[in-house]
Parts: sequence; C-alpha cells; structure tokens
Amino acid sequence: MSELELTFVGTGNAFAPDGLCWNGFVANGRYLFEAPPSALMALHRAGIDPNALDGVIISHHHGDHFLGLPSLILHWKYNGRERPVTIVGPPGTVQLARSIGEAVYPGLFEGRFEIQWVEAAPGECIQLGQLEIEPVEVAHDTRLSLNLGYACRLDGRRFAYTGDTSLCDGVLDLARTNEVLVSECASRDNYIPIHMNLVDDIPHVRAAMARDATLILTHLTPDVDDYGLERTIVARDLKSYRF
Repeated sequence: MSELELTFVGTGNAFAPDGLCWNGFVANGRYLFEAPPSALMALHRAGIDPNALDGVIISHHHGDHFLGLPSLILHWKYNGRERPVTIVGPPGTVQLARSIGEAVYPGLFEGRFEIQWVEAAPGECIQLGQLEIEPVEVAHDTRLSLNLGYACRLDGRRFAYTGDTSLCDGVLDLARTNEVLVSECASRDNYIPIHMNLVDDIPHVRAAMARDATLILTHLTPDVDDYGLERTIVARDLKSYRF
C-alpha cells in the first residue's frame, strides 16, 4: 500500500492564535488543501517546492483559506513554473481570484503556465493527476457561494477533509467512509454556530469513524488536545504525518 503523507503548512483558525499559521496541508507533496495567507512562507519552511504542487483545493472563500492564492501564483510566474496547475474551489472561485489577484499584482495572470480552474459542486468527481476528489457540502457560512469538504483518493489511499463547518451530515458521511479524516476544531469548548469544538462535537465525529481510522484535528486554538479520543492527532504547524 502506498504511503500517505500530510504536511501541515498551518493549523490555526482565522485569528492565528498564539502565532499559529492559518490552516492548510499538503498531501504527498503535490496537492495543497487551502491557500492561507501564510501558505507560500510555510511551504518554504516545510521544504516543499511550490512549483512541485499539481493542484490547490479550496473549501470556501473566507480570507484565511483563500488569500494566499495571489502569492502562490506570483511565485509560479516569476520562479520558473511552466507546467499547468489546477485550482479547485466553490462557485465564484475564478472571478474572486482574478479580481483580487489583478488588484494586488497587476499582470499576475500573464504567466507562461496554464491555470486550469475547476469550480466544484457536491457529488461530482474531479480528477487532478493521481488525486481524485469528491466535494461534499458542509454547513458553514451561508453568505458564501458554497462551503465544501472533500472525500479524496490518492495513490490508493482514502482520506477526507471537512473544511470549516459545524457538525452536520456531510461531516459524518466523511467520517464514516475514510481511513484518515482531517477535521476542523475551531476551539476547545466555545460554542460557535458555524464551527465544531473539541468538547461538544469532535467526540461525535470520532464515534462515526472506523476503529482503525485516524482523526487529525486542525483549524485550532492552542488549548485543543486529543481529549483522550482514540487514534486522534492534534496537528502542529510544519509537521508531517505518515500513514
């Protein structure tokens, strides 16, 4: 069986508490989930070449998940990227990326490489090289176009990512069907209607998973721990986890 490696470019929530980088991770060095503002810096610190990325997968359009995209594209433009890259996100991703990117870096999209844009919808299957993803709708900010989690297959391994969400059917479906689940956990015990917390929600997520599956918590505050839950990991900035 192929190895699955998840490297976290950040694990913090929107407020970057105690200096945690904003949440995002890279699967097998090739696929970046989320484009947080600190993504480019963190990729360098983690020893991952940004030009080696085959794709970027975005769950929703909040700034802590999206605003690192112009810096990534800027790097690709001026640091030798020539092969295509795929960017996946909810409806409106192309328009939002182009409006922000052109405003902050005029001419940003005049590079030598092609960006292949995919605006995702729940239930469809998207192929990015060796990565197959299926978007799943989750319950987060209803003012956004759509909020997505992703069920993924990579080199024969099944993993999933909840994106930002409250506890909902989409999260539990992802929990039941994957060997590794990366789940948001925005606080230890604060009640925030559009997020999950460690005490009230994460035990239900863990209970829905297979006994031998692994739960990884991210989008954190520093006081989040494993709460005594079996096969549960609290992700740390710039750390890699292999399965």
